[in-house]
Amino acid sequence: MRKETIEPKARGDAVLKTLPDALQEQVWQYLRRNTQGNTLAWLKKAHSIKTSPAALSDFWHWYPRTRFVQEAKTASDELAAAVTRLPEMKVTAAQAREIAQANFEILANRNRDPELFAMLSAGEEKRERLRLEREKFEWSKKTEAEKGLDALHAEIKGDAEALRLFQLFRARVLLVQEGKA
Repeated sequence: MRKETIEPKARGDAVLKTLPDALQEQVWQYLRRNTQGNTLAWLKKAHSIKTSPAALSDFWHWYPRTRFVQEAKTASDELAAAVTRLPEMKVTAAQAREIAQANFEILANRNRDPELFAMLSAGEEKRERLRLEREKFEWSKKTEAEKGLDALHAEIKGDAEALRLFQLFRARVLLVQEGKA
């Protein structure tokens, strides 16, 4: 799945952000019910973790967003897996990733977090730019005959008989190009 990394990886010296998930949840829950000073004392006494009030405040803002993004990613991954298991839909892996990405963005936008929305928008713009660059590259690799075939194909979409004839014509052109005709 393409989901952009919404939260950058924690720095090595960001002690609270590099704790195991279960302990991060404990710290978050403890901090919700106690003062910052009590939480700092508890961390030192119960877990031998020495950190600063600024780091604890940063963790307070960072943890809920990170947890939300992880949950949205998990839900989207599960959706992608479920969609590919439905034989009547005939969804490719790439299409499943696109569906999952759209689901992830919907879930993330529900959070009403402007910074998160800005990051998602920037990621979408980057993906679109990369897609266009990939198309341009693929187009540059095509021969003039292939470009002509693509143009003809675009003109006859929707006409079953024309598409059938086009497939025959295309196969013949490719054989001629390979020197097998």
